[in-house]
Amino acid sequence: METFYTVDDIAKMTMFTTRTIRNYLKDGLLTGRKIGSQWRFTEEDIAKFLGQGKVGDLLTSEKKQEVIDFLDGVLPEYSEEIQICTIVDIYRPIEAVAKMKDELVRLPDANTSVNGTQFCRFSYEYSKKEGRARFILFGSAEFVSGAIKIIKENSE
Repeated sequence: METFYTVDDIAKMTMFTTRTIRNYLKDGLLTGRKIGSQWRFTEEDIAKFLGQGKVGDLLTSEKKQEVIDFLDGVLPEYSEEIQICTIVDIYRPIEAVAKMKDELVRLPDANTSVNGTQFCRFSYEYSKKEGRARFILFGSAEFVSGAIKIIKENSE
């Protein structure tokens, strides 16, 4: 059975805002299907979208900036004593990492925001050339440990 993703799911995977995702839809850079009034996207739709030079370059640049911002303490309003940013690389075929990505998208803490800034979040990208999935995790110790547990369980 084919998995479908929502605008919110793609925003979680990319760290783009839902507004940015909707703008990409409007501009034709992202394609999908409308089911009722909701947009739905397949793995193929997402891979095509992320494989575009402009989008891929912007996404890579934004992810690097997110890590730099974390290192520079740009989110000081987040009040947890422990704040974590970690990068997890998994060298497996894309089909082998699909389930862990699906579970991370649905992880409840992935929706946690502080003063309008989503803090407990992750990003995902897959490099076919390297055969590597990369997850960048940001958030509380509970969120990151839960995400790593999902990744570990699905990579065994």
